[in-house]
Amino acid sequence: MVSMTERDRLGRASVHSAAGDGDVDGLRALLARGADPGAVDAEGWTPLHFAAQAQVPAAVEVLLAAGAAVDVVDRHGNTPLWRAVFCSRGEGGTIRLLLEDGADPDRDNVHGVSPRALAGRIANYDVAVHLPAGDGIFS
Repeated sequence: MVSMTERDRLGRASVHSAAGDGDVDGLRALLARGADPGAVDAEGWTPLHFAAQAQVPAAVEVLLAAGAAVDVVDRHGNTPLWRAVFCSRGEGGTIRLLLEDGADPDRDNVHGVSPRALAGRIANYDVAVHLPAGDGIFS
């Protein structure tokens, strides 16, 4: 792990590592000391992308409460919600938190694939059940 202000060769700071590792206490400590919840690495990933991919709802909550942008995109146009859907393995906690904070399930990445479309393509888990109906209403 790098220090709070240092970056590794991929442009990642300690806040990225804490989010991806599910180290919620460490994440809170870093944010309390001034770490940027929206820090972007060389690929455009923020700590929220890492927390969403790792399926750590508590880290997602901490980052959103600290002001992390919910629909920030990486260099492929993938949002944290897209990463959460891709890595959900059928779990919906992270997906629901992002949706409740305003994440757009219909935002296409640079390849034209939205989180909703991705959920429909995942064959081994029913991820689509965690997304709102296509009418834009989340219930």
